[in-house]
Amino acid sequence: MNQTDIEEILIALLVVTIGLLISWALATQARRIMHLITKTTQTEIDDFLAEAIKGPLILSIAISSIYAGLNILSYMDPYLRTIEKIWVAFILFFIVSASRRIVLGLLDWISRNGEVSGLPGFDPRSMPFLKRIINVVIITIGALLVLDVIGVSISPLLAGLGLGGLAVALALQPLLSNIFASSYVITDSSIAVGDFVEVSGGPLGVVEDIGWRATRIRTFDNNIVMVPNAAVADSIITNFDSADARADARVDCGIAYEEDLDRVESIVVEEMNKLLEYDYVDTARKPLFRYSEFGDSNINFFVKMRAVTWADSFTLKHEMMKHIHRRLTSEGIVINYPARRLMLANEDVEGLDRLLSK
Repeated sequence: MNQTDIEEILIALLVVTIGLLISWALATQARRIMHLITKTTQTEIDDFLAEAIKGPLILSIAISSIYAGLNILSYMDPYLRTIEKIWVAFILFFIVSASRRIVLGLLDWISRNGEVSGLPGFDPRSMPFLKRIINVVIITIGALLVLDVIGVSISPLLAGLGLGGLAVALALQPLLSNIFASSYVITDSSIAVGDFVEVSGGPLGVVEDIGWRATRIRTFDNNIVMVPNAAVADSIITNFDSADARADARVDCGIAYEEDLDRVESIVVEEMNKLLEYDYVDTARKPLFRYSEFGDSNINFFVKMRAVTWADSFTLKHEMMKHIHRRLTSEGIVINYPARRLMLANEDVEGLDRLLSK
C-alpha cells in the first residue's frame, strides 16, 4: 500500500465520519431543528412534512457519505458501477418512503380538516380504503424503480401483467369482489366504523373495521364476526346509527274482555307519561296507545314510546313492561292467561262428568 492509497483511505474515512456525524446530529437534534423551522407558521402541514422526511433524510446523508468515501478510493474503481447502483437504489427507497409518509400524512390532515381544506363534502370514512390503495400504488412504483436501477428488466414483468393479470383476476375473483365491495360500502357511506348494524340473515352488532376482504362486527356476546364485503354489499342492512338515531320501543299486551277499555287506556297512558322523566326517553314523542285486535283470551293493545338511541329502546321497553304490569295489577285489571271455552251439547254433559270424575 503506497502513500497515495493511505491518503485516499484517510480522506474517505474523513468524508464518511463527517457524513455520519451530520446524520447523528440530525437524529439527536431533529425535534429541536423542526421546532425552530415550523414554529413561525400557523398550519400543521409543515410539521408532519418535516417529520415525514426526517428519517429518510438522515439515512440518505449516511448512505451518501459512505458512497462518497468509496468513490474516493481508486482501487474501488472496478466496483463503482455496482456501488453506484446500490446507492441509487437506497436513495430511491428513501425517496419513496418519504413520499409515502408525506402523502399519507396529507390524507390524514385532509380527513381531520375537511372544511378547512375546502372539501366540505369529503367523507372521512372513505379515508382508510383510500390510504390502502395509495399505499399499494406508491410501494409498487417504488419497487419497479428500484428493480430498474439495479439492472432488473421490468419490461417482461409489465408485459406479463396483461395475460397474467387476467389469470390472476380469475383466480382471485372472490377476493377482488370483496375489495371492490369494500370501496363501495365505504364511499356509499351506508355504514361506518362504530355504527350499530344488523345484517339480514347475519349478525347484529357494532362495526369494528371495514377491511379489504371482510367487515368485522362485534356482537352482543363480545364475539367478532367476519362478514365478507361482497355479502355486506348485497345484503339488506339496518343501520341503527343513521342520521336519526332515535328508535321506538313497543310493548304488546292484552286485557280481559270484561274490562272497561277507556279506563284501561287512560291508566296505561298515565303510567307511560311517568317514563318521560328518564333521560333516555325522547320527550318530543308522547306515548302512543292503540287497541289492535280481539284475541283468543284478551283484547290486545300495544304501547309505543321513543328512545333516544336504539340501545336505549331495550331499557325503555324493560321499564314499560314493569310499569304496565305493576299498574294493571294494582288497579285490579285482569290480564288473562291463554284459555279456551268449551261449548257442549246437553247430551254430552254426562260423558264429560264421567271423564272429569276419573
